[in-house]
Amino acid sequence: MKHDKSLLHRRHGSNPLIETSLYTDKAIKLEDMKIINRRFMGAGMSQSYAAIYWQEYYYEANRFEYVVEFGSQKGSLSTYLANMAGISEAFFFDTFELYPDTDWYSRPNEGAGHWFDKLSDSSPFVNYFHQDVFHEDSINRVKGNIDQFKTFIFCDGGSKINEFHLYAPLLKKGDCIAVHDWNHEIGAMHTDPICQEHGLEQHEPYASSAMGLETQIMPFIKK
Repeated sequence: MKHDKSLLHRRHGSNPLIETSLYTDKAIKLEDMKIINRRFMGAGMSQSYAAIYWQEYYYEANRFEYVVEFGSQKGSLSTYLANMAGISEAFFFDTFELYPDTDWYSRPNEGAGHWFDKLSDSSPFVNYFHQDVFHEDSINRVKGNIDQFKTFIFCDGGSKINEFHLYAPLLKKGDCIAVHDWNHEIGAMHTDPICQEHGLEQHEPYASSAMGLETQIMPFIKK
């Protein structure tokens, strides 16, 4: 039986990285991994390819059972983690976004809303929540899962400092939390007091700077 061509969705726009490499004499260089505003699996990117590489490396090194993302926005990292969770069935993935990028979120057949609806509907391992991470329902859901599973929380929403201050104290031994835009939107002056009070420390071997990746990610582990 032949495939039905009418089922295919034509995506908007193009990938500038592909345009400047595959169709010219320029090769993709390592530094291209840090370029943002590209696509990943068709979803818009607010991060870089290096950030996705970091997530893969960090997960493989620590084998978390529950992964939480604060700040889905355009959806590239969410799409990656959702597919990883859904295919491997090795961890549960929750992503939260209160103010999604309106343009990307609502585009027919390719916006973040389209991707998340499909991924959430197709796998019990994937859940998308269009709600505030500081809402009681969000806190209770995350805390309930922290109690059961080895957890990793990725803070990349609109208030990284408050996300860290609220959720880092909820972690148990061996759990991890990371912040994006380290030394830009959040730094040691914001995290040190919480770490000292609740027994966390920088997971330095996996800091993006230590790995030579320009993604400004700093992870922490509960000791």
